[in-house]
Amino acid sequence: MTVAGVEAAAEPRFEYTSLLTRTLIHGFYWMDDGLQRYMQQRANFSLPRSQSLMMICIGDGICRQGDIAKHLRVSKQAVRQGVKELEAKGLVVIDPDPADRRQKLLRFTDKGERMRGIAKRGLARMEEILEQRIGADRVRLLHELLELDWGPVPSAAELIEGDAP
Repeated sequence: MTVAGVEAAAEPRFEYTSLLTRTLIHGFYWMDDGLQRYMQQRANFSLPRSQSLMMICIGDGICRQGDIAKHLRVSKQAVRQGVKELEAKGLVVIDPDPADRRQKLLRFTDKGERMRGIAKRGLARMEEILEQRIGADRVRLLHELLELDWGPVPSAAELIEGDAP
């Protein structure tokens, strides 16, 4: 097809899969992208996804940098860099750990707590919108299914067993 004598580029074709991993990742991105838009409008502030995840960890009580690294499955260096940036933005402070002098604990500043409150309202609003779009019963079911105990991560033997080469 041509437009004003210019050949239009063919639309790229992607092969989409129905794997649960893809669906979960896209659902997470939908929520996080919406949250970032909400934060930008309400607080004139947003964070890169990696820092947003660190804020979630701290809010969940994971306050040591090494524990955050383990939880997010990233390097300690990546967490240290993210924490430096969160500290520079005035969202967290680093305190010595009274139980282990080698460790440091992260906690929210007053500004960090305010941002956390705004984020909670934004996430609640995202769920309201999702309920309007797919139904409250489905959102409730989604919560129930994702909150089930999935058991331990399958072992290599379990993954290989019955798998055709």
